[in-house]
Amino acid sequence: MNDVITNVQQPDTATSIYTGLVSAHGVDLDQFDTPHTQVQAWTTAAGTGVKFVETRGLPIVDVVLRFKAGTTQDTSQPGLAALTLYMLDEGSQRHTAGQQAQCMEHLGAIMEKQVRLEHATLSLRSVSSKATLEQALELFTDLLAHPAFPTPALEKVKRQMLQHDASRERMPRLRARSEVFRHLFNGHPYGNPLGSTPQGLASATVDDVREFHQRAYAASNLEMVLVGDLSQTEAQAIAHQLSQALPQGWAATDLPAVPSAPPATLHIEQAGTSAAVLLALPMNVPSNDPEYLALVLASEVLGAGLESRLMIELRQRRGLTYGIYSSISAMRAGGLFSIEWEIAPPLVQGSQELVTTLLGDFIDQGPTQAELDLARKQLAGQLLRGVAQNKSLAALLTEITYQQQPADQLNTYIERISRLTPADIRAVMQRRLDLSYKVLASVGPQVDQQPLPATDQ
Repeated sequence: MNDVITNVQQPDTATSIYTGLVSAHGVDLDQFDTPHTQVQAWTTAAGTGVKFVETRGLPIVDVVLRFKAGTTQDTSQPGLAALTLYMLDEGSQRHTAGQQAQCMEHLGAIMEKQVRLEHATLSLRSVSSKATLEQALELFTDLLAHPAFPTPALEKVKRQMLQHDASRERMPRLRARSEVFRHLFNGHPYGNPLGSTPQGLASATVDDVREFHQRAYAASNLEMVLVGDLSQTEAQAIAHQLSQALPQGWAATDLPAVPSAPPATLHIEQAGTSAAVLLALPMNVPSNDPEYLALVLASEVLGAGLESRLMIELRQRRGLTYGIYSSISAMRAGGLFSIEWEIAPPLVQGSQELVTTLLGDFIDQGPTQAELDLARKQLAGQLLRGVAQNKSLAALLTEITYQQQPADQLNTYIERISRLTPADIRAVMQRRLDLSYKVLASVGPQVDQQPLPATDQ
């Protein structure tokens, strides 16, 4: 394995791709134009769905391949999906791992990969000159379709994954999320947020990895996005080349519905000077559900920037935390609405009670018109910045495809969120979010609890 495993598996933090604007100060929020992104869509003869956007501003091509080959597809041997992905660049039947890396570096091409609960993603970025792009695609196709899976490399990747999983369990914020996933999705494939177990990794053989690759990396199990300095004819040729080289004729199995879980308050003892805290509510709302956008806006108002309601209450008025953020995770079979923050250990319980009260009031009352207007403009600004750059546009299209959104989603998104009113947001929250099922998790030292300091603001 040539790159460091930095994200073998994390619970999806926010399937929404329109987050990240911290502050609107200094931005003219009323000058956003509706994007007009022409998306071409087709299906290859091998069954691969493709989306393509031609952009001629830079001589760059971005290729993103997303397979339904996440860790929920390997529940009999947890870790097999991640092992397969991270073994792909350990040499092919034509090139050693060192030769692959050297050739990619010589071409200036960049390959990235990532595994999540529901999918495994590989991406290639290359300059668009014919000779360079052809060589980069040849290498990319070779390592993807004809991996060697050498046994010594398998043992190396297993050790790296075990070390990475142990490191994640020591990180308070990630441990809190993992504990929430284990509780809310107990007995479901989502309930293993690390994506592997020591037993699953130990039992996996090269034959197991090869068999998983033959199934899960099939062309019919793939969604492809192409963005950049290409004609549609050239994009179609690339999509044909990649999909024809892959195994054929397999599709991922559908996941069972998530069972309901009881409310809980969880604490993990861990030394430190602060505690990571998380409040989560089950939210079984697929991202292509008509009510999903209302929840995206609700999360933006509640905890997505310095002007959000939670930041004003906990940071600006009370000075309890540096940051507090809300997010939504919408997966195929379930999801959650969550709020995360860090705080001094003696104030964990008091802050949990305060955040619960603030969330309950928000669900009961909904956002104000001013809060909603700001949230809409922040989301619109994030979208427009995303479509302006090739790499982020490719990421947007990949996420839209995963969400099973229509191809015109980029062009209609701003208009769709502009139609939602405070009453709409409140009604959706009251239907979809139930505080009686809340899960509270904290990771940090167990200390005597103190009341929150008074505020005179």
